[in-house]
Amino acid sequence: MDIFKQTETDLLAIIAEYVGDDLRLVKDKIKFSVPPAKMSADYSTNAAMVLAKVKKQAPPVIAQAIASQAQSIQYVNNIDIVGGYININYTKDAWKKFLGEIILAGDHFGDGQPRERVLLEFISANPTGPLHIGHTRGAILGLALDKLLTKAGYQVTTEYYINDYGVQIHTLLRSIHFRYRQACGLDVNTPLPAGCYPGDYLLPLAASLQKKYGDRYINCPETEFYKRFKDEAVDAMMTLIRQDVADLGLTYDNFVSETKIVESGAIDQALSFLAPKKVTISDAEGQTQEVDLLYQGKLDAPLGRPANEQEQEDSRHDTGCQTLFRSSVFGDDRDRVVKRSDGSTTYFASDIAYHYDKIQRGYPILINLFGADHGGYVKRLTGVVRALSDDQTRLEVQLMQLVKLEKNGQPFKMSKRAGNFVLLSDVVKQVDTDELKLFILSKSADTPMTFDLVKVKQKSQDNPVYYIQYACTRTFSLQRKYQSVFGADYIYQSTDWADLPLEHPLIRQLASKLARYPSLIQQAARHRAPYIVVTYLQELASLFHSVWGTQLKFIDTNNQPRSQAMLALTTSVQTVLVSALACLGIKPKQEM
Repeated sequence: MDIFKQTETDLLAIIAEYVGDDLRLVKDKIKFSVPPAKMSADYSTNAAMVLAKVKKQAPPVIAQAIASQAQSIQYVNNIDIVGGYININYTKDAWKKFLGEIILAGDHFGDGQPRERVLLEFISANPTGPLHIGHTRGAILGLALDKLLTKAGYQVTTEYYINDYGVQIHTLLRSIHFRYRQACGLDVNTPLPAGCYPGDYLLPLAASLQKKYGDRYINCPETEFYKRFKDEAVDAMMTLIRQDVADLGLTYDNFVSETKIVESGAIDQALSFLAPKKVTISDAEGQTQEVDLLYQGKLDAPLGRPANEQEQEDSRHDTGCQTLFRSSVFGDDRDRVVKRSDGSTTYFASDIAYHYDKIQRGYPILINLFGADHGGYVKRLTGVVRALSDDQTRLEVQLMQLVKLEKNGQPFKMSKRAGNFVLLSDVVKQVDTDELKLFILSKSADTPMTFDLVKVKQKSQDNPVYYIQYACTRTFSLQRKYQSVFGADYIYQSTDWADLPLEHPLIRQLASKLARYPSLIQQAARHRAPYIVVTYLQELASLFHSVWGTQLKFIDTNNQPRSQAMLALTTSVQTVLVSALACLGIKPKQEM
């Protein structure tokens, strides 16, 4: 039972009977909350103050009327009315029953009811090399969102879009060809050609080509080399990427190739679907007219510097007549090219086809995680999804700020193997991946962060990574201590709660914090915000450590019944800690 949710349901039923149909006018304004500890109440509502205008009575009068009915609810011990607020205290038996249900539910405590299907796309880095620190936040956030949304009841599919078509792949093959020539003994002292990808990670692939083919392709034309080795090169890069995400405990349900989308004719299909669609626009005088979403026209040269490689290619100025998507009606700063005057398509056209495919697969919610440099894509993509789905599919784009990497306050050195970036694989060699996840997820994705590879290991209350995991290890340590003191493993029995000192304020606060967990999961999932779970974990850990710091004994060698009661409470805390960590893709530590 979700004791707070049950209270809301029961009180709303009483209020509905008291107010009648007028409840619908103010229901959204009625709030339920856990009051501050100093109020000595378990749960509270402002319903009486909200209903005052409807009933034309003073809030205390209304509160008394509601309280008189609520007092008969089995789990209610007493009700106090403070300035119109209705403050409820639960019976000790109700709390014990609820805490026991946490243990019995185990991993399923806090599970949400079945909800919509969600397609979650994240990282989708160009397959031109291994993942670097810039991709780490997206990988960790994507993993956590998958776990969190699934816990909340959503049916989640994770997907990686392989950008294996276009300029960056030509650059990759040109880079490999140069490294292949070096493996054959040519150009050994020649500087890397301008525009090629630096870093030593291409050397093994070049060496394997030399071993397999000798010098057969040293003078191969660029276009022929591209056709001959593109698939092999992309597969090699995706092998590196798959290993990188596996190091974080991440797997994908689907990998979708941009090349296959382009070569299947999906772009023309999507554009044909959009072609007859129209939209209403207004001119400066307020006159409206219907215009085509896709139209033939010319664009002025773009202002400013493109934020990324894809945007640079898409914004390449073409003086001819092009096929344009009217993204400006969706808030974009200009309309966007989908097909150039020579008939070639843009990255945006591929994205249109890809998202059309997502919609056709029946996902009402699409979530894309992008780096902050892709902010310019948001309005055009959300607009085209609205057009492709007739507003039946919602695209949510979450932009992530960069994470700066330090080691003991100094910038972490670049990897020679990476060229210009710190590789994700280098990071996970320096720090426990769960420590990395917990730190990255401790802030909202739109907040810049600095991650110190040394400070994250500090064993102090100021380090949330240590503080949370230490609470978890303490629960396992108490179970081991119980076994050593009483000669048997602790096994929960419903009778264990008999000696639990629920009259102690910290015990009551701890029980209340545990009771918030189911609604907390829904809140974090609704806002797509795993950091809310991390904040909750810090608060729960703090309360548990505070109880530990009191005169209350968890293991009393002279009082096994009290020890069993405290171990039952400990097991409830452990269940929620483990569950919340699992929602972040993190394994609990049993020892530190």
